[in-house]
Amino acid sequence: MSEYVSSNFCRRAFISGFTGSAGTAVVLQDKALLWTDGRYFLQAEKEMDENWTLMKAFMPGTPTQEEYLSTNLGKSSKVGIDPKTCSVQLFKTLNKQLQSAGMELVPVADNLIDQVWEGAPPAPSAPVFVHDIKYAGESAASKLATLRKTLGEKQCGSIVLSALDDIAWLYNLRGSDVNYNPVFYSFAIVTPDSSTLFVDKARLGEDVFASLAETSTTIQPYDDVYGSVKELTGRVFLPLSTNAAIAQAIPKDQWCVGMSPVQTMKAVKNEVELQGMRDCHVRDGAALCEYFHWLETTDQSPLDEVDGADQAEKFRSAQDLYVSLSFDTISSSGPNGAVIHYKPEKGSCRPIDRSMVYLCDSGAQYRDGTTDVTRTIHMGTPTERQRECFTRVLMGHIDLAMAVFPPNTKGTCLDCLARRPLWSVGLNYQHGTGHGVGSFLNVHEGPCRIAAGSRMTKHEMGLRKGMILSDEPGYYEAGEYGIRIESLVEVVETEVGPEDGRFLTFRPVTMAPIDLGLVVKEMMSRDQVTWLNKYHAEVREKVLALWESQEKGEELKQWLINQTREI
Repeated sequence: MSEYVSSNFCRRAFISGFTGSAGTAVVLQDKALLWTDGRYFLQAEKEMDENWTLMKAFMPGTPTQEEYLSTNLGKSSKVGIDPKTCSVQLFKTLNKQLQSAGMELVPVADNLIDQVWEGAPPAPSAPVFVHDIKYAGESAASKLATLRKTLGEKQCGSIVLSALDDIAWLYNLRGSDVNYNPVFYSFAIVTPDSSTLFVDKARLGEDVFASLAETSTTIQPYDDVYGSVKELTGRVFLPLSTNAAIAQAIPKDQWCVGMSPVQTMKAVKNEVELQGMRDCHVRDGAALCEYFHWLETTDQSPLDEVDGADQAEKFRSAQDLYVSLSFDTISSSGPNGAVIHYKPEKGSCRPIDRSMVYLCDSGAQYRDGTTDVTRTIHMGTPTERQRECFTRVLMGHIDLAMAVFPPNTKGTCLDCLARRPLWSVGLNYQHGTGHGVGSFLNVHEGPCRIAAGSRMTKHEMGLRKGMILSDEPGYYEAGEYGIRIESLVEVVETEVGPEDGRFLTFRPVTMAPIDLGLVVKEMMSRDQVTWLNKYHAEVREKVLALWESQEKGEELKQWLINQTREI
């Protein structure tokens, strides 16, 4: 169960046309509905045809899928679902609601979309590779030992892992099965004295076999997991993301369902991973600076959003340890910036208009870390309204970055800090404020996050030293422009609070300038201005030092010095 999947599993996109990373399609005899969140409302309306109805999840008046089905279908109705694409948690929720309405949730063994999808892409088959200890910072054997200790504490005899990033992190392996996410399709079962990886052997080289041998990990075919779980005895830990097909193969009295202990382990980065994240963000920030300098000075014409995205990727790919992008670059000019997860495509994208707001949300995978950064710029003369909205977004970004809070505070408790400058004038944004980020892994990583309090769950993990999250408030005017400022931040200790539990704060990891031409200094507090000047001084120092070693030209350096000048 993953947010991002390979093309052969993009069934919802095939049937509905909607390509966003979050959404659920429900097909009835006489209508078809698509639930997604505020990040994708505009995108879904654009991509789906008249056969589909958009259900705006989490908005007032929008029923959940189970609420809609239980009130719009007759009693004794049957609702089919592919248990391999549904988490055990979602299956339980749907089943309970439908049963209470006299309906039945029916597992469908053969996915119905597969039966009508002609020419579906083949399954990925690229090699799996070892993630070197010099980047991982901890051996797979050590990670397995910690996991087994946790299983003992939970009085479980085994755990079934299906989250691809959990498996990749645990075994210090990586792959390329999913675009932009260095993971590979697999399952794993770990017991106190055994470790089994379910993956196609043909994809493993000698180095991978040798690495797995160090942990006495055996290898079985991918689909064998469904038979193997039936042989497990005692309490079996099933992470929340476990698919319902696996759960149903295990007697319910053996279930121990909860947050994946591997997920909580990898959320707190070790010092090697943290240093890798810091280092790769300097290189990434330098590449982004080169891109914005190029964008401001190039005479290329025509120049559209795809051209911009391609050029940004070119600068990144020249950096040391570069592997790939970490997601499709959101290169958006003017009104396209209001489409929160916009993807430009040749033939339909807009020119990059210097008289309009330009939003670029981009990132990359490096061997030593993962980046995700958004900067909004204006290469002409912005309106006063645009400058005011930008400054309010920046004030929220800074207020969150300066927050001081006790250990294990949940991110949902901090979300309002980023929204306050917007809320004070009746403005808001329909997306979360922060998400965890993996170390050369998925750009969206749980279980920590910063989101509206109304979306708090009991499984949200409190913030701890060593976590990496994004800080990304925004503001969007449909049909006009979008503004978002996103930097990754590291959770670090302060000098206040008790010695056995120092309070925490955020330290910026992203090293890229914020457009001062959009800033209204008079709106900001003295502390906010001080924070911005201090941040820009750090960006200037670190990026210039890298450029010295790369022998970059003086014009580029002077551009950065101006972009990071004190205000």
